[in-house]
Amino acid sequence: MNIKKVHCLTFSPTGTTRKITDTIAGVFQTKIYNHDITYDRTKDIPDFTSTDLLVVGVPVYGGRIPALLEDFFCRLHGDHTLCIPVVVYGNRAFEDALLELSDLLKAQGFVIAGAGAFIGEHSYGNEIAGGRPNGSDLTAATKFAETLRIKLDGFATADDLEPLHFPGNHPYKERSTPGIPWAPATTDSCNNCGICATVCPMGIIDRDDPKKITDPGSCLHCCACVKTCPKNAKVMESEFYKKFRGFLIANCSEIQKNPEIFV
Repeated sequence: MNIKKVHCLTFSPTGTTRKITDTIAGVFQTKIYNHDITYDRTKDIPDFTSTDLLVVGVPVYGGRIPALLEDFFCRLHGDHTLCIPVVVYGNRAFEDALLELSDLLKAQGFVIAGAGAFIGEHSYGNEIAGGRPNGSDLTAATKFAETLRIKLDGFATADDLEPLHFPGNHPYKERSTPGIPWAPATTDSCNNCGICATVCPMGIIDRDDPKKITDPGSCLHCCACVKTCPKNAKVMESEFYKKFRGFLIANCSEIQKNPEIFV
């Protein structure tokens, strides 16, 4: 199959998903066009053609893709375009996320060439899948892409590919009902460096006064601000956060899951 351009489209607040998608895209040994939508989901992405390959990566939030990405994916347009959907989850479960992502892409004219569910350090703490994706994960991503590249060489067009089937359910798992809005608090150790404001994918940390959260209800709880603060000044104090983090440490920190790939 003649692939002329490889595009990499990623939403990755803490950088774990980006590591996987970059690894996969790099195997195809051609110029890569990066479309990072972590901080801007309003930009227009050019329509894709039948000679393009699109690698799409998103984190899993509660067994689904992030809700704020649904409208963005519905604005994409493919023309029998090969696509590799990838989801990255924090060692608990990816549930309906990969199925949901592939459904959205197929509805927009993309043909699923292969897909994968990989593990990344959970946003709620490095006690859960700390340091992942690690070397073994990236090796698995490389082998997955190499297998896929060989597979695609055996087909003339994307329409010749057999449909792939993914775990998950229709209808998808219901999203959690929003409760009382919660967002990170700031301790007295904050030195106003503003790093947290630059990494917030929702832009709700005031750049002039990073102690201020302008819209707590829009917080994704991705914890990018918590993980990147050099003074450990951003903290999550929500009782829900504390309870769920405890559950994850107790139930999802000892047995490390392996990537699941579909080719």
